[in-house]
Amino acid sequence: MKPRLASWETIQKEYPDKFVLLENPVYNPRPHLKEAILLYKHKSRDRVIKKELELKPYYSTILYTGGIRGDRANEYTFIL
Repeated sequence: MKPRLASWETIQKEYPDKFVLLENPVYNPRPHLKEAILLYKHKSRDRVIKKELELKPYYSTILYTGGIRGDRANEYTFIL
């Protein structure tokens, strides 16, 4: 299966609450991601970084798709 460009909105919908390794990200305008090729996804940022080091893509980025991360679900912000 040949990797294909996917819109950032599609990636966010298909893989919520994940870190994603994206190849050839296209920005419009920068810093807003328009589309990219999804190489890898995982809930752990460290695992995604490890995969990036293994694959060694030429031009890539790692982003979080949004939502509450499991390791931060119990954090509270107090404003006094």
